Amino acid sequence: MKKILVFSILILFLTSSFTTKDTDEFKFKVEWAKLNKSLWLQPYRYENKELTSLTVRVVIEPGKANKVFDFNHISLINEGKRVRIRPCAVHYLKGRDKKIYLKSKAVNTNYNAFEDYTLDGYKNNQVKTFKPNILGKKKKGRVASVKSIKKITLKSKTSYYIDFPVNKDFTYGKVYYKDKPIGFAAIKQN
Repeated sequence: MKKILVFSILILFLTSSFTTKDTDEFKFKVEWAKLNKSLWLQPYRYENKELTSLTVRVVIEPGKANKVFDFNHISLINEGKRVRIRPCAVHYLKGRDKKIYLKSKAVNTNYNAFEDYTLDGYKNNQVKTFKPNILGKKKKGRVASVKSIKKITLKSKTSYYIDFPVNKDFTYGKVYYKDKPIGFAAIKQN
């Protein structure tokens, strides 16, 4: 009887250890978050002047090489205000200091990937941005719009810096991929 019990526990343990909990086959690690004091180095501005950028560094590793990844499925949850925030830009570093921003375009009103994974009780926050002129002002004739970030093919483990529009009093939030939490974003209080 003991042998059957031990054997069944062993089988149960082995089968549970080989099942993957990550159905999307991506591994995430949220490393840090910081509020950007200056928007001069960013290729966009917010239509709402009270907002600032929260940059979150996320390391993404595909389970298999050449997997397509959609940054529009990442969101920041502000539990205090019950808001789900869409990222407005994503960049990575080339070399040591050169920022390369992923391309973005206005959201297609017929299909919005950000709205595929809404959370009950949370309001979606999608902020309008525009490309500024050399003085940081809005170009004449340009209309601010919500941007959709281009999908990319991940070949290996890479660090990405994801910008979220937040109020200056933001302190803590959770980073989600689709409808699953992948990490926390907190700001040190001075």
